[in-house]
Amino acid sequence: MKDNDSKVIMRIDNLCKSYGEKEILKNISLDINQGDVIAIIGPSGCGKSTFIRMLNLLERPTSGRIYFKDTELTSLSEKKLTEIIPKIGMVFQQFNLFHNMTVRKNITMAPVVHGLMTEDEADEWSMRMLERIGLAEHADKYPLQLSGGQQQRVAIARTIAMSPAIILFDEPTSALDPEMVNEVLAMIKELADQKMTMLVVTHEMKFARSVSDRVLFFADKIIQEEGTPDRIFEHPESQRLKDFLSQIS
Repeated sequence: MKDNDSKVIMRIDNLCKSYGEKEILKNISLDINQGDVIAIIGPSGCGKSTFIRMLNLLERPTSGRIYFKDTELTSLSEKKLTEIIPKIGMVFQQFNLFHNMTVRKNITMAPVVHGLMTEDEADEWSMRMLERIGLAEHADKYPLQLSGGQQQRVAIARTIAMSPAIILFDEPTSALDPEMVNEVLAMIKELADQKMTMLVVTHEMKFARSVSDRVLFFADKIIQEEGTPDRIFEHPESQRLKDFLSQIS
């Protein structure tokens, strides 16, 4: 990447992914700028989650390159990756909290292990965050004692604790009961208002439309369309996107 591309947090260059002979994604290219909130939509099975998991190398691309700031991730050793990947936060569908640790410990463990905070600093920060998201009284409970929406908010707080440069959300509300969706989306919207750089794979079209700066429509292995929420939802160009929107409206 060029030095004058300082606003570009990540650059994806001709990314492809196959499982054996089955091609999932082909020739995906994208620049993600500081402060971008990008919603990724598309039919089930179109590779949205695979794409977002490749951005922090949870899935290795078959070909293509991924840059984080001035570093090409796809060429790094595992040791070097462990130094950079914590800056690329990830929030999963199924929360991925440690069930044998309290809520507070789930949040404080990573920043302490990585030397970002002392134990006292992490503990103080976690309590401030839990207070802010309305979960302070649950600090010493275990994840399975919480609702799905509460667990996902803890998972987001855990990600924020690492001070990431970008957060990747892989369908963060798909495992939630409908009444719990809004509390998680409200937390993500608050992060968007604070100009956190985010990519959000989502089936929540109202959320994608109201919160994102850009929308990517994935279908048939590629990014079929990209644009502002108004352009994508009000003025779709391809028949594929028109068909998709007609099915969900």
